Amino acid sequence: MATLEKIRNRAGVLVAVVIGLALLAFILGDFLNSGGALFSNTQFEIAEIAGKSIPYQKYQKELNDIIEINKFSSGQSTLDENTVQRIQMQTWNQLVREYVLEDEYDEIGLDVSSQELWDMVQGENIHPIIQNLFTNPETGQLNTMAVIRFLKTYEQDPTGQQKAYWLFVEDQMIRDRLFTKYSNLISKGLYSTKAEALDELNNINKKVDFEFVVQNINTIPDSLIEVKNSNLKAYYDAHKNEFKQDATRDIEYITFDVVASETDKVATQDWINDIKEDFAATDNDREFVTLNSDFEYDNFYLKKDELPGILEDEMWNAEEGYMYGPYFENEAYMLAKLSEIAYVPDSVKARHILLQPTQNQTSEIIFALADSIKEQLENGANFALLSDQYSSDKAANEKGGDLGWFRANQMVTPFSDTCFNAKVGEYKLVATQFGLHIVQVTNRARNERKVKLAVLGRRLEPSSETYQQTYALASKFAGNNHTYEEFLQAIEKEGFAKKIASNVKEADQQLAGLENPREFIRSIYNTEKQGIIRSQNNPIFELDDRFVIGFVTEIREEGVAPLEQVKAQITVQVKKEKKAEYLAKKFNAVMATNNNLETLASEFNTQVFEATDITFRSYSIPNAGIEPKLIAVATSVSPDQVFGPVKGENNVFAIKVVSVTEEENTNLDMQQMQTMTQFRNRANYEAFEALKETANIVDKRAKFY
Repeated sequence: MATLEKIRNRAGVLVAVVIGLALLAFILGDFLNSGGALFSNTQFEIAEIAGKSIPYQKYQKELNDIIEINKFSSGQSTLDENTVQRIQMQTWNQLVREYVLEDEYDEIGLDVSSQELWDMVQGENIHPIIQNLFTNPETGQLNTMAVIRFLKTYEQDPTGQQKAYWLFVEDQMIRDRLFTKYSNLISKGLYSTKAEALDELNNINKKVDFEFVVQNINTIPDSLIEVKNSNLKAYYDAHKNEFKQDATRDIEYITFDVVASETDKVATQDWINDIKEDFAATDNDREFVTLNSDFEYDNFYLKKDELPGILEDEMWNAEEGYMYGPYFENEAYMLAKLSEIAYVPDSVKARHILLQPTQNQTSEIIFALADSIKEQLENGANFALLSDQYSSDKAANEKGGDLGWFRANQMVTPFSDTCFNAKVGEYKLVATQFGLHIVQVTNRARNERKVKLAVLGRRLEPSSETYQQTYALASKFAGNNHTYEEFLQAIEKEGFAKKIASNVKEADQQLAGLENPREFIRSIYNTEKQGIIRSQNNPIFELDDRFVIGFVTEIREEGVAPLEQVKAQITVQVKKEKKAEYLAKKFNAVMATNNNLETLASEFNTQVFEATDITFRSYSIPNAGIEPKLIAVATSVSPDQVFGPVKGENNVFAIKVVSVTEEENTNLDMQQMQTMTQFRNRANYEAFEALKETANIVDKRAKFY
């Protein structure tokens, strides 16, 4: 017995040692296989900004904080996907601004003092955030007492949410004030001289009329020019900045859509037919539909013209308990039962007092208050006064709590049911998602015949067997077609519709036609060119009701695109230049012997065109289009001289300025002020964008989201 006890005692130690050794082996193995990455912070780096590593944990904490702030301010317990994505972008932008600007602020000594913060909250220069939060919507004026009351009481909130919210608001105001100061320093340093203003006025006030001959470069066939690789290389080297690009991918893919089979259709029909007898026999239609239908029970009474078209005549002329169906509608098999015939009002008129609990009030307190108000009303108290004192429905309060006339489907179900079942003058309590209502029906329309339907439906959906069969088809395709060439041959042979997605970015959240494709997009960036896209070595992606198999067809890395990648684009531009040069030589040959536009027009079988009232700020030229070089030449050359050739965007020109008119420059000071205003308006955006560019931001969010 003693030996058995020793074994038991030592077994715990033995198990602990064995587990500990196993864990150590696992950790060491992972460390050795990953080259020590287990202890590296780089795998948790979400970005690098201005040489500083930003850990994932910092971004996630700020994201969580802003999500909680949004929940608190909206009164919602959850946020939809679009809102979360918007907050993710807001958090990222805030993080970028913080890391890009903080060194700038420190270097020039920018700060926000406690006195400034007080002034933004309670002083003479109230911040727009405070204005937005505490302005009385009825008067449009800042409610200073509400600000003071909040500042005195937020510490008393036991949940700590109000304090967290206020600290967030303070932080946002401080960030905004710092950036405003920084932007003001830059904008105040921008200046326009009188000489610059005068030059701008000259450009505005000088108008020219000119004649011109034009030849479009596309009149020259490709066969007359020669494009060499050296030409492409020279153009590429001279225009590299034009070929900067983000990292993107092109993909091709096919989908195996999971759709209900004939077997699924028969099974759904059998189910609806089998349940028909039980549905007809039940005495509680609402409960039966709630328990068995794929669709919610509709508790409203309907007039004839409110019935669905397929049921209008059938149900209106039937007796209670009559069954119609099964019938197929909205991708579902349906059964309709005439549940009740009643004579009820089409609408009622009511008034209410809405009580909404605060964080310091329990439901017991709210119900006790509602009972007290209801008792006062029943004893003759003034409804409008109590509504103004207690109700949260400000719109109704302006009418003494009156909601006016409404139909049953215009209000939420509990409120509607209560009103349409209450007697005129009777006070009722009803709880809805908006709060607790003390409601009184003040009038009812005359009763009319209506019917209530109980509609039970079963959606036609693919079964698990259908999912498995479709997956098997996708699996067979992926197993037989490992390479891009095999993929192309198979889809042509088997008649699949190939789909294409171009310029997919690593951080994209959507792909047209695919639901929730984030993991698919992330996997694209772990795939080589012409490689099959995989996640955890599986080439089949289940995206909602379809299986997807795809290949990466093009890879573009961030930076300057390589020559081969933009070769086709460059070829077009080089051809344009060579055609323009070819035309320019023909222009020069004609103009060398007879320098007038009429001769030139005759040589090219065209005419001399006219342009009037052209200024340096003109956008386009009649019969020429958008040609900024032509406008620049026309507003700068001397009159009565033929000038050319001018190689434009798509044409080659020869021009002669016929007349020049210049208005007097009377608004020099105003123009100087306008120019400075333009500079300063651009300062906020362009200064920050310049700092962002020099910060060399490396965004790694796509690794985590």
